[in-house]
Amino acid sequence: MIVLFALLLVLQTAGACSDVADCRAQAQAAAARGDYETFHDLAWRTVQKGKRNDPELMYLLARAQSLSGRPDDALVMLGRMADLGVATDAATNEDFARVRKLPGWPELEAKLTGKPVTTFSAPSASTAPPPSAPPAASAPADAVPFVSPNLDPIGLAHDAVSRRFVVGDRKARRLLVVDEMSHNVVTYVSAESAGFYDDLTGFTIDARRGDLWVVSAKGEPDASTSMLHKLQLVSGRTLQDVPSPDRAGSVRFVGVAVTPDGTVYVLDGVDSRLYRLRPGSRALELVMRLDAHHATALAAEDDRVLYVAADEGLVHVDVTSKAATPVKAVDQLTGFESLAWHAGALIGIERVAASYLIVRVALEPSGTRARPRAILAASPKSTAGGLARDAFYYLADDHTIRRLSLK
Repeated sequence: MIVLFALLLVLQTAGACSDVADCRAQAQAAAARGDYETFHDLAWRTVQKGKRNDPELMYLLARAQSLSGRPDDALVMLGRMADLGVATDAATNEDFARVRKLPGWPELEAKLTGKPVTTFSAPSASTAPPPSAPPAASAPADAVPFVSPNLDPIGLAHDAVSRRFVVGDRKARRLLVVDEMSHNVVTYVSAESAGFYDDLTGFTIDARRGDLWVVSAKGEPDASTSMLHKLQLVSGRTLQDVPSPDRAGSVRFVGVAVTPDGTVYVLDGVDSRLYRLRPGSRALELVMRLDAHHATALAAEDDRVLYVAADEGLVHVDVTSKAATPVKAVDQLTGFESLAWHAGALIGIERVAASYLIVRVALEPSGTRARPRAILAASPKSTAGGLARDAFYYLADDHTIRRLSLK
């Protein structure tokens, strides 16, 4: 009987809540029993279902973020509340003890209490580190701070061999490299040097072969043309440019993925078409057109199975049989801006209202049914992320890359 009760409790917690009141009640129950991960997921669902900028729900989420080990996210949420003129007890409540240890707490406390922020004089020019190389010792182990003013992120990938990150800058039309150890930032390639079109729309690393595949586009949606670029990962040298097929009409590549056998797939966001570049080929071939609107992201599970994000949700694609099957889920799996496959689950960045969530969507063995998603992190600003072995890296803000362990 005890085992059955425990099983029912787990199933109830994992399931979707029906409305704001139900979500809030389940969240508070999870917090009361110390299940802070479930508290966090349910608090996010409560915010999603509730009114925008509801102070009570925002405070619930901030508590959940702090207690579940996401103090940076809680700091951002409390800052949003302070900007709205909402008073909280974050300065004294023990639930926010982790938040009060963050470097950004004094500034937030000043907003909450009106106390002045204690300031320190900057070090002299002879001892100050260069702006592009913050001291590594000052950052937590799961964070890589860097300096790149006015960064407009489009994509992030981790090169494990050279221990560096490739970051896309949409506004400046370039790819940057951030050194994982020194935190130095340099321009990897520019649009002019690499021959990119006007808009960088995505990229991925083929770690097995040492290549970087980039997609770019130009023109309006009804008159777009796109290009697939192959770069040497170590140097950024362009190895191959593959245009969209002749007579394909308007094409805008929005995603690119590489399978273990070296086949490259690109996704057209205009007409939801899937194209393929086989190893050694010089031209793209049409694989299939999906019955989906506004395709936005692409991930490869293996040589045969792909996943596509679109307005209606996620789609399981078998490229061998050319079968496309909508993924059934209790959650509304829409608004994805990127996808990656890892150990039976999809890791993605999902836009929900004015926030960006990093979520994990576990799939059943069939690949066509999803379990309730788990929210791993959140950002109030547009972000980008990428998979690296047993971790997912994402831009927590425009000058910090954070690591989420997926073990």
